[in-house]
Amino acid sequence: MSFLDLLSESDLKEVQAYFHPVRFAKGECMLNAAEPVLGCYLIDQGEVRVEVRCLETDSDSVLDYMQPGMFLGDVLLLDAKPFPASAYAHTDVAAQWFSREDFERLCKEHPAIGVTILRALGQDMSAKLRHGAEKVAEYLFADEIDADTHAMVARAVAAQRELADWPEERIDALLHAIAEAVAAQAPALADACVQETGIGVAADKVIKIRFACHNVWQSLVDRPAAGPIEVDEARRVTEIASPMGVVFGMIPLTNPVSTFVFKTLICLKARNALIVSCHRNALGVGNRTGEIIQAVLQQHGAPVDLVQWIRERGSRRKTTMFMKHPGVAFILATGGPSMVKAAYSSGTPAIGVGAGNAPVWICADADLAAAAQMVVQSKAFDNGVICGSENNLVVDASVRAAFVEQLEACGGRLLTPQEKERCAQKIFDFDDHTVQRALVGKSAQFIAQRAGLPCDGTLRLLVIPAAAEEMSGPYGHEKLAPVLSLFTAHGEAEGLEMCRAILAQEGSGHTAIVHTRSQALAEQFSLRMPVSRILVNTPGAQGCIGLGNGLTPSLTLGCGTYGRNSITDNVTYTHLLNIKRMARPLNPPAATDSTQTSALSMHQMAV
Repeated sequence: MSFLDLLSESDLKEVQAYFHPVRFAKGECMLNAAEPVLGCYLIDQGEVRVEVRCLETDSDSVLDYMQPGMFLGDVLLLDAKPFPASAYAHTDVAAQWFSREDFERLCKEHPAIGVTILRALGQDMSAKLRHGAEKVAEYLFADEIDADTHAMVARAVAAQRELADWPEERIDALLHAIAEAVAAQAPALADACVQETGIGVAADKVIKIRFACHNVWQSLVDRPAAGPIEVDEARRVTEIASPMGVVFGMIPLTNPVSTFVFKTLICLKARNALIVSCHRNALGVGNRTGEIIQAVLQQHGAPVDLVQWIRERGSRRKTTMFMKHPGVAFILATGGPSMVKAAYSSGTPAIGVGAGNAPVWICADADLAAAAQMVVQSKAFDNGVICGSENNLVVDASVRAAFVEQLEACGGRLLTPQEKERCAQKIFDFDDHTVQRALVGKSAQFIAQRAGLPCDGTLRLLVIPAAAEEMSGPYGHEKLAPVLSLFTAHGEAEGLEMCRAILAQEGSGHTAIVHTRSQALAEQFSLRMPVSRILVNTPGAQGCIGLGNGLTPSLTLGCGTYGRNSITDNVTYTHLLNIKRMARPLNPPAATDSTQTSALSMHQMAV
C-alpha cells in the first residue's frame, strides 16, 4: 500500500502538483551511483533492481529488489548525498518523481501532507533497515542451509544412486535423446535467450546450442565411464571409474542454454546428478531448457531429479548453500572471477574457469586475408561474448596497413585517432577498464550508433588503434562486444612481449592466438604464452571450444594455475569421475611359505 492511499481526495489533488508521473522500460537506469541524485521516486508499478558496481557480467551484484509502494532515492530527502548504488527497472516501471525542492515546498505549503509523507518515508526506511539486517545475518550465518536446499540435494542423491548401475548403451541413448530434444528447440531457445538477456545474436546462439548438443554428444558416445575402463598389462594396473555423486553447476549469462545442456551431458555420462543455478537474467530460458531435459529423462525411465535447477530468482546466499552442502560432491563454476573464487573457497572440490583476454599475434608472414576473415568471423560471432574470442590484435608493423585493408574488406572498421578521442568514453568505462555495460553483447552497428560513429549495414567489428602505454587501461583488457584494440609490434621479440603483457591483464591461462606460416614461430609462441590453449591460424571463439579442431568439445575451459584454476583442459566427463587404480605385483614372489615371503618383502623394501 502506498501513502497516497492515506490521503483524502483533496490532498491527492494538491500532491499531483508536486509529483510527476514517469515510466522506465525494462533495463533502463533510474538512479546512477556515479551521478548526482536529483529526486526521489515512489514506485507505482513494476519491480526495481538495486545493485552495486561490478566489473563482471556473470557475477551477482544485486543488493535488493524494490516493489510498488516503496520509495527509491529517499535518502536524498534527508541528507542530499548521492545514492550509494545504482537502480534499474527490472521490469517496466511506473513511478511518481519529485525533487527535493518539490518536497520542501510541499511541506511548507501543506504541512499536514508533508507529515504524512515523512511518516511513510520513516516506515519505508525502517522496513529497509530491518530487511538489510536480516540479509547481513544471513551472511554472518552462511553455513545454515534451508529446507528447500536440503530437499533438492536429497532428491539428487537418490536419483544418482539409481543411475549409477545403468549400462553404457542405455546412458548413451539417454544422452542422445537429450541432445536431440534440445537441438530441435535451438531456434526458439536462442530467440528467448536474446530477448531475455539482451545479449548476443540468435542465429549464432543456435550454432552454440547445437554444438553443445551434437559435438559434445559425439565426444561422449561409446566412451567407457563406469567400472574397469583401462587395463595396462605392462604395469599390471587397472583403472576403475566411479561417479562423484551430485554436481552443482553455475551457468553464465553469456551462454545459458549451451552451457546448461553441456553440463547435463557430461554429468550424466559420468553417472552424476546435476543441480544448476542460472544467472538471474537468464532464468526464464534456463527453466525452459530444464523442462526439456526433464521430459526426456522421464521418457527414458530415468529419475527426473537427476537434473534440477533453482527455478526462482536465486541469490549469493542460495548459491553458497549448495556450494557448501555436504551432499554436493563437486562444483562446476563457469563465469566471472568472483564466482570461481567463491567455488574454490567453499570447501567443496571444484573446477572453476575465469575470464579470457586473448591476444592475437598477426605475424609478418601471416596469410593476411585469411587471418582478417577469421578475426572478424570470430569476434563478431554472438557479438563477442565468448571468453576465448579475440580481444587484442598485435600486428607486425610491416604488414599493418595491408592487414587493416583486409579487415575492412571483411566488415571491420579501424577508427581514426580523432574518432578514438571523440568516442572512447562512450565505448569504454575507463574506471573499470571494460566496455560500457550497456554495450556488452551488442552489435558493432549498435555500438557505433551509440558512439556517434557513421556506419552502414556491412559493419561487423570496431577496431581501435592503441599504443603500448595504453595497454593497462580498457584497450588492453577483455571486451565482451565486437570491439578490438590494435597494437603495433616492431619485430617478433616485441610481438611476443606485447602478447604476454596483454595476458597479464586478467587473461593468463585461457587462450592465445597466432597467425603465421612458420611452424617454428608457432612453437616459439606456444612455449612463451602462459595459457592453456594456443590456437594457430584459427578463429578464437570457435577454436577454443573445440569447433573446427581437435580440442575436446566443451563449454567450460580450464585455465590452469596460470589463471588460478585447477586444470588446463577443456572440461569433459572424465573430470567428473573418481578413478580408482587396482595394482598387482609386477613380479609375484616365488616363495613357498609365509616366512620366506615376508623376508623377501622386507628385503625388497630395504633395497
